[in-house]
Amino acid sequence: MPIRVRAWILGIGVAAIFPLLTLLIYAPPDGQLRAELAQFLGRFHPLAVHLPIALFLLVPLLEAAALVQERMHLRQAAGFVLGLATVAAIASAWLGWLLAWSGGYEGPLVTRHMWGGVSLAAASLVCCFFYHWKRSVYVVALLASIGLLIWTSDQGGKLTHGETFLTEHSPEPLRRWLGEEKRTAVDPTSFYAMRVQPIFEDKCVICHNAGKFKGKLRLDSYEHVMRGGKDGPVIHAGEPTKSELFRRVTLQSENKDFMPAEGKPALSAAETKIIERWIAAGATPHIAEAAIQGLPPLPEENAVSAPLTANYRPQAKVIAALEASLGIRLVPRSQNPTDGLILRTVSAPERCNDSTLGQLAPVANLIVDAELARTKVTDMGLPAIANFSNLRFLDLSNTAVTSAGVKELMKLEKLESLNLTETRVTHDGIAELQAKPGLKRLYSFEHH
Repeated sequence: MPIRVRAWILGIGVAAIFPLLTLLIYAPPDGQLRAELAQFLGRFHPLAVHLPIALFLLVPLLEAAALVQERMHLRQAAGFVLGLATVAAIASAWLGWLLAWSGGYEGPLVTRHMWGGVSLAAASLVCCFFYHWKRSVYVVALLASIGLLIWTSDQGGKLTHGETFLTEHSPEPLRRWLGEEKRTAVDPTSFYAMRVQPIFEDKCVICHNAGKFKGKLRLDSYEHVMRGGKDGPVIHAGEPTKSELFRRVTLQSENKDFMPAEGKPALSAAETKIIERWIAAGATPHIAEAAIQGLPPLPEENAVSAPLTANYRPQAKVIAALEASLGIRLVPRSQNPTDGLILRTVSAPERCNDSTLGQLAPVANLIVDAELARTKVTDMGLPAIANFSNLRFLDLSNTAVTSAGVKELMKLEKLESLNLTETRVTHDGIAELQAKPGLKRLYSFEHH
């Protein structure tokens, strides 16, 4: 290929990539929702991104096949496929920026994924430039591009499915090689897996996880539960009364050491008894239900409680679609489908804003717990929350809500717990809320 043609191709590619690079530096995603057209186009990114992935992976296969004398003609096909992959990579990077910039995304994971996409587009352009000129440089650039493709795809997978999605169920040797922590094998039919772990997931992990571990305590795996926090172990096997975790969940709710804190729903009597039983029986991840029988029976274990909401299962597809499009989580409160859903935003609070709450209208009656701390919710979003007719627990700490807006919350007839710590709600606003019937706990430390 003549040098003039290569220069022309390079110039067009740079002209397509350079503005995107400038936008990433000077107009990175900031969590704001913007133009409808930009959002519409951006949402084609998850569809379009698979095209350059497939084409890039095809190029080395064609090159390898062309090493055989009878298939040397495939090398020309490799060049054609590489050109298509480059065009697709640049287009996908642009769509990705539109999605992130207009769709309410922000954070280091989004930024890494976007830089990976732009870098891959640039690397593919380098491959095209050297394809007919310097084969040795081309081969090195192609291998580097494949490595960059794998890394960028991994960042995208983590963005969509969570940081540990790829390695969560990987074999132990591979986890060690990747630097993952060693896991204790947990019997899925054990008392811990069936009865204890769901309590931690429901009531504790929101504040004690990989991204947020108060008191340096994590409760999202058996290893972390047994490791304890900054003050040492929180579980003493066989001794519930000496276990700090059990002590804290059984304190009076007004005690400063009571857990869960910040207005989160407390453990029920049955749940605390389950924790006590498990610790007394040795706090292992293997012990079966039958081995627990010698301990006192659970209080009201067979009692049938009134449903908190309608059955969420018929709405499963709607719930999954909302999670995918809004970047939030709608987690079942328990295995009982009439116990409602928990709205969780802790993994990416910057994505949740007033518009997000409005789009939750199809499942508004199913939400019993809304964890909106540190989100971008303002007074404009509170009318949408007022439509969560079965809401019991609401955390608005560290948001921009004010006394004028929280008057909307008076419409929530079933609201029991409200956290307004570090908000703009005044003393007068707090006083008005304190008179609300049914509100049992109101947290308002350091409000303005």
